[in-house]
Amino acid sequence: MGADFKYIDSELGQIIVQFLLYAQKEKGYSELTVGAYKSDLEQFMDFLASKKIEPTAVAALSKTPLRLFMHSVREQGLKARSIARKIASIKSLCRYCVKQRIIAINPAKTLVTPKMDKPLPVFLTSTQANELEETSTPITESARDRAIVELFYGSGMRLSELHGLTFGDIDKRKMVVRVLGKGKKERFVPLTDQAVVAIGEYVKERAGGAGVNDTVFVNAKGMPLSKRQIERIVERSLSRVSLHRKKSPHVLRHSFATHLLDSGADIRAVKELLGHSSLATTQVYTHISREHLIKAYKLAHPKAEASK
Repeated sequence: MGADFKYIDSELGQIIVQFLLYAQKEKGYSELTVGAYKSDLEQFMDFLASKKIEPTAVAALSKTPLRLFMHSVREQGLKARSIARKIASIKSLCRYCVKQRIIAINPAKTLVTPKMDKPLPVFLTSTQANELEETSTPITESARDRAIVELFYGSGMRLSELHGLTFGDIDKRKMVVRVLGKGKKERFVPLTDQAVVAIGEYVKERAGGAGVNDTVFVNAKGMPLSKRQIERIVERSLSRVSLHRKKSPHVLRHSFATHLLDSGADIRAVKELLGHSSLATTQVYTHISREHLIKAYKLAHPKAEASK
């Protein structure tokens, strides 16, 4: 990542390549995140070239070029989310440069991120989650696919976390799974009875056995599944119970968190289970739970008939 950066021959370009490697190797950011950084920072370099600004760290990483760049981005009519992402890329680069003592002061601190309404996560209802389990039979899908769905919904792990899972991470006796999250942060998540059973059934038919260091989910040839293959498995499963257009592994993660909070789980415990670094990230699920409560009230309370 970064070796094919468009402006690698310039001073700032070389710094950006080092930043991308740092984000990937040391911070443990996903390929998707690092790819977004690369795209945004190439656009920044395109802007500098169009304005004939010398692409050195000192000249380019200062308030005026950064503000001019963000002004040009806003004039393109991009959505607030896209603008916010570009600002985040610039800010991350500047923080890195300060840390590496390439620049003394962070010029991106004054960049203002546009306000945006966060869309509520898509999730299954409890009924849909039960239907998903009931329709997970040997006739409709393989033991491997059932185990994948059970792990996602039962543990709340991310796609990248399940993709990198080895049998050594699974402790059936203690019924926990070791998860390596963002920034290589380790956490332990309980396993459901259904997940343990599903994994056991899958191991019986798994190609190549099940060694401690082996990747858990493989294809018929014993090769690890790609992330896209895992996404397709989840899409097929969710298509049986959900009409939502979004049918990704994150829907099962969102369902995991929402159903825990709906059942009275402490939000701090849910935060740890999800591997969130900030409680604010987890609080979106409390908003969903409140909406559920209001909807249930309007449907069930006799005094709420006028609101139906």
